[in-house]
Amino acid sequence: MINGFAAYKAKEELKPFSYENSTLKADEVKIQVTHCGICHSDLHLIDNDWMMSSYPFIPGHEVAGVVVEKGSGVSTLAVGDRVGLGWQAGSCHTCDDCNAGDENLVQAVMQHAWGEMVVMPIL
Repeated sequence: MINGFAAYKAKEELKPFSYENSTLKADEVKIQVTHCGICHSDLHLIDNDWMMSSYPFIPGHEVAGVVVEKGSGVSTLAVGDRVGLGWQAGSCHTCDDCNAGDENLVQAVMQHAWGEMVVMPIL
């Protein structure tokens, strides 16, 4: 179970939210979040100012933490490693936006469901 605080509707206060994470894939790591930044982008997504938010939405996309579990195919990180994870984490690296250097615009990765833990693929 992963716990965080989420907006359930646009322009509402954050409330406790929990969700089940799927089984870790071979190319993924699970990170225990120790620090997470909230910026203006999160506020816009909480309020659905850009008309692209889906709820419930857990804000926060600049994370520091510790690897607590890794998939069988991950060789570049070890359990216990301190890591950072930014907004573009998980971008596909294959679409037009990514190929143009604009991975921050990829719709599929704009909203991460983060809380006390996050699971991300290692490319």
